[in-house]
Amino acid sequence: MLEIIRIERKRILGIKVFLVFLAIVVLFSAYSVYSMLRSYEVPGSAGIAVTWHENLSHAKADRQKTQIDRELLNLMRQQEGGFTYVDERNLEELVAANYGGKSIGDLSDEDISSFYLRRLSNIRAMLEESQVIRYTQKEIEQFMQHAGQVSEIPFGYAEGWKVLNDGMNVFVPVLLILISVLLLPLFGIDPKSNMTELYRSTKYGKVPLDHARVLAAYIIGAFLYLSGIVLHFVIKMAPFGLIGWNQCIQSNVKTFFSLYNITNLQQFLLNVMIGLAALLFVVSFLLFVTVIMEKIMTSAVIFVFFWILLLLFEQMYLWPVNHYFANFMPLRMTSFSHYYVGNEIYRVFGSSLSCMKWCVLVAVLLSGILLAATIGWEKVKRKKGLY
Repeated sequence: MLEIIRIERKRILGIKVFLVFLAIVVLFSAYSVYSMLRSYEVPGSAGIAVTWHENLSHAKADRQKTQIDRELLNLMRQQEGGFTYVDERNLEELVAANYGGKSIGDLSDEDISSFYLRRLSNIRAMLEESQVIRYTQKEIEQFMQHAGQVSEIPFGYAEGWKVLNDGMNVFVPVLLILISVLLLPLFGIDPKSNMTELYRSTKYGKVPLDHARVLAAYIIGAFLYLSGIVLHFVIKMAPFGLIGWNQCIQSNVKTFFSLYNITNLQQFLLNVMIGLAALLFVVSFLLFVTVIMEKIMTSAVIFVFFWILLLLFEQMYLWPVNHYFANFMPLRMTSFSHYYVGNEIYRVFGSSLSCMKWCVLVAVLLSGILLAATIGWEKVKRKKGLY
């Protein structure tokens, strides 16, 4: 079995193919970093007034071991002129989100004193006024209990982690599609390789060969996924640094109202684990399609149509479709931000489960069903001589 897996691994993932894979990841990550760094440049009348390096350096030096409190808000309120640097703009965005668009300069003493109470009030209003989910009073109180655990929000430098976690919504789906393309020839038959297929089936037996290919698919997929994540992490974090890994995610305006009391590092690890569950589904679905259709091009067409369909669902924003179908599919699963701010729940056997837990569980279950169907179809073809 191990020998067959090694042979299939070399057939699918040779050195040249792996280097091409790494090159694509590098190019994608480098372009993403370049685009983000450009957004930190502050234009002036004579060109660039503040470079991205100066902007980030100012944030690192100016926001060491600070937190959002009365003193910081009062200090920023007294600052004359507009906000130039990223740390100042970040705080301005948090204030605008918490106070219905108000700027820091418009805050009263009462506003400043009630920053965290205002955040809790906004969260309660979001839950009670939700148009898609009718929460019970018990569920609302449980949510508010979680929200109340964030009583202080550190406001140190954490730009790298914000950029990394926000960008995974795009990078992970691209990574899954790239891995799928590389795995297509595993079961898909190319007319030029029919003799090779016959030879290997004769030498090793069709059953061991099929089982080895299934294992090889998951092993290769996991290896490529983790390799891509590590490489992307290194490139994305290089210009920003690792500072801020232990800062809570509520310091990011996109997750300011999140009920998850977790750090930036924990959010990244959760994203990686959810991405692994999505990868498991993608590989299982790919195996099922290629075993049924057999031909590589036919399987590729179906797979492309599947992703286009998921993209359409993502663009339409139909809550019932997302809630009962798209949430369990790889594209919506790897749109990580909705887990932390959507407060979406599933009621299962009288219990309320978070969207994150239930989607991962269902995706793994669907992967098992697809794998069982794949193995079952291979068994049927062997019995009926359909090869």
